[in-house]
Amino acid sequence: MSVEIPSEAPASRFDGLITYFSILFSPKAAFDRLSRVPTWGWAAVIGTLLVVIAVILFTPAQLHLTAAMQQKQLSQMSADQQAAFKANAAQIQAFSKIAIYVVSFISPWFVWLVGAVIYLIAAALSGGEAKFSKAWVLAVNAFVVWGIAGVINAIIVSLRDPSTVNSPLDIMSLPSLAPLAQGSPKLAAFLFGYNPLYIWAYVVVAIGLERMLKMSRTAAIVTVVVASLIAAGFGTLQAK
Repeated sequence: MSVEIPSEAPASRFDGLITYFSILFSPKAAFDRLSRVPTWGWAAVIGTLLVVIAVILFTPAQLHLTAAMQQKQLSQMSADQQAAFKANAAQIQAFSKIAIYVVSFISPWFVWLVGAVIYLIAAALSGGEAKFSKAWVLAVNAFVVWGIAGVINAIIVSLRDPSTVNSPLDIMSLPSLAPLAQGSPKLAAFLFGYNPLYIWAYVVVAIGLERMLKMSRTAAIVTVVVASLIAAGFGTLQAK
């Protein structure tokens, strides 16, 4: 009597979670698994959770930043305008806090959608496997590096006195070349987009493009360079 031994272990409900975090230390194997069995449920849950954690840590600094920016606006208003603005200040502050948490739940999905579209277009132009489903899985799972980077950045900011946060640049705390751009907030924001953790994230995406969308290494590198320029450029728009 012979016993048939299955070639693969039965799938576990936690396989997607394990694959998600294995991207951190074994991206090639992780993306190979995702190419065979695309999963993104756990990735979406944990990715959103990472953003929420970062936002919670950021909140005191973000609220002070909002107040500082409002004060700057007040200084440019007439006396009548200032009186009207101050009358609504409490409501504005309450709305700001709610808006921060609402954005924390929505923003990851927007980032994933934009990333998936960029990867899909790049795959189509370079002769890769242009499937939105795989581009989406790649975008959601590769986000783990950005999510962790966001939490680390938020932890650094949370260790400071919130009163020291008076501009968007004050919440960009990961090691980067941004401090070299003194007097140029936009250049500093651009340089921050190439801190070591973000560069690591782009390397991970390039590996994913090769493994999941079957793009050549050159095409994958060009894609992440273009994506990084778009992301860094968006950061400069917020710098003042």
